[in-house]
Amino acid sequence: MKPGHGGNRFNQKIIYDFSANINPLGMPEACCAALQAGIKEVEQYPDFYGGKLRRAIGKAEGVRPEQVILGNGASELIYALCYALRPKRVLLSVPAFSEYEAAAAAAGGKVCYWKLREETNFSLSSEIIGQLAGTELMFLGNPGNPTGALTKPELLSEIAKRCEQTGTVLCVDECFLPFLEKEEQLTLKHRIREFPHLFILRAFTKIYGMPGLRLGYGLTANEELAGKMRDCLPPWNTSVPAQNAGLAALTDGDFLERTRRLIRQERDYLLEEMSGGLADKIYHPEANFIFFKARTDLYDRLLEQGILIRACGDYPGLEPGYFRIAVRGHEENAALIEAWKKL
Repeated sequence: MKPGHGGNRFNQKIIYDFSANINPLGMPEACCAALQAGIKEVEQYPDFYGGKLRRAIGKAEGVRPEQVILGNGASELIYALCYALRPKRVLLSVPAFSEYEAAAAAAGGKVCYWKLREETNFSLSSEIIGQLAGTELMFLGNPGNPTGALTKPELLSEIAKRCEQTGTVLCVDECFLPFLEKEEQLTLKHRIREFPHLFILRAFTKIYGMPGLRLGYGLTANEELAGKMRDCLPPWNTSVPAQNAGLAALTDGDFLERTRRLIRQERDYLLEEMSGGLADKIYHPEANFIFFKARTDLYDRLLEQGILIRACGDYPGLEPGYFRIAVRGHEENAALIEAWKKL
């Protein structure tokens, strides 16, 4: 049985991990310095509400601090959102991140699938708007995981407007959006006041290379929803090291620019190599990972060589033969291509 998430390298001899979409630059140096300098601070409780970090996030994202809610990773906020709403009907466009469905089911909700079509490269269409009546919660990844497909801003606006009419809370997962150079053109974070039913999900995990610290955040102008979610969260849910690392990450001015430049260069390299017959079909990637079709035994054959990729046959709407690889640094990417060609 293959793991339900990427990054499961435990009890396996892994040399290169392409299964988790983490920034290949790793954690910013400023974060490492902040963790070392603040080691004695763990002898005290963290800021209960994370006020300093929420103010810093609010400034960086152009929202008010009270519109920021912190989580022990984005996954904790997904569960808190479901527990706060206790929705009877949850709409998912699939394939999608598995924790949306798991959280909805844990909160007693019925999950309804809207299957994205392979012939349209798994992109969302306006047809889904007709499914919102009677739906209390909808999850939408932008870009989607594992496909990397983007939803056009015009369609996102249409969906958000319809959600206001139907009373549907729309959770837009933008955790991978900071990897894109056109992030500001695609985000809905500046429209949370316009759409009170909108909840934006973001995290430090992927973009700042700190999955082990567990730090995510949500943005919403809906005070009632934010209050209910905080009631569902445990006290001190974000640790002192996580808060310190988050504050430091937001001070590293050119980190995002360097990340985007590296991702663009290395993604182009991987695409060129894969297009030479390694993959049967590649779906146009926008984020820091590539979704593709290939021989069904690719996962096992690469694992034999110490290379871990994400087999996506366990996603609803997919079957064996679909895979996802993260864009890593050049040495790792070249090692993957060399091993792949040997097959």
